[in-house]
Amino acid sequence: MRRNVTLTLLVLLTAVGVVTAGVAAAGIGGGTAPAQTASPSAAASNATTIDVAASGSVSADPDQAIVSVAVTATADSADAARTAVARNASGLREALADAGVASDDIETTAYRVSERTERGEDGTTTTTGYEAVHAFAITVQDPDRAGDVLDAAVSGGANRVDGVRFTLSDATRADLRSEAIHAAMDDARSQANAAADAAGLTVTGLKTVSVGGGYGPVAYETTSASGGSSAERTVIDSAPVSVSVSVQATYTAA
Repeated sequence: MRRNVTLTLLVLLTAVGVVTAGVAAAGIGGGTAPAQTASPSAAASNATTIDVAASGSVSADPDQAIVSVAVTATADSADAARTAVARNASGLREALADAGVASDDIETTAYRVSERTERGEDGTTTTTGYEAVHAFAITVQDPDRAGDVLDAAVSGGANRVDGVRFTLSDATRADLRSEAIHAAMDDARSQANAAADAAGLTVTGLKTVSVGGGYGPVAYETTSASGGSSAERTVIDSAPVSVSVSVQATYTAA
């Protein structure tokens, strides 16, 4: 699996002096008031800090594809449209099963039966029929088979193709997010050390850190057809998918 890591860093060094004050004052009877030292909490709040804002992006080849198709039908009555869609949807599922797609990988994303109308020149509206739509999202566990699954869906009864997108499984996405966080934090610490060294200081610890961002945009396909001896098949080319994170960290230095 190909992975590329890109990082951008913005480092801000904020130095605030630690205040230690001794106050001497003449007291009644010639006494001298004891010296006062800032409390540990006050010293900590006035410590030198280095604020780092960083982002990391990791890309990898997709390990899943989502094929979006629909079965549509029109008829004179709502029930007839519904029946036609149900029949074609059943054929679609059978064709996908023959293509090796598990039933759990077929998800209904939309279903509707609606009246179709037409407005006349006199402004009146008349019913011209009914349309039924049953839309599906098909998860393909092997992205290289996305074109074959699309062909099976169309041959099985799908008469509308809404697109194909390449994505990552939950496990792969979690791994890439962890990798992006580690890379961003490693570089953030390196930049904090450089900033502290330039100011004649040394990083002493990590005060706060927050992580944002997440799944990057999915890569959409380009499609083409390649001829075969008996029939043409759909070929879909994938592209890398990225996971991005943002990191904000505050380091202490002395």
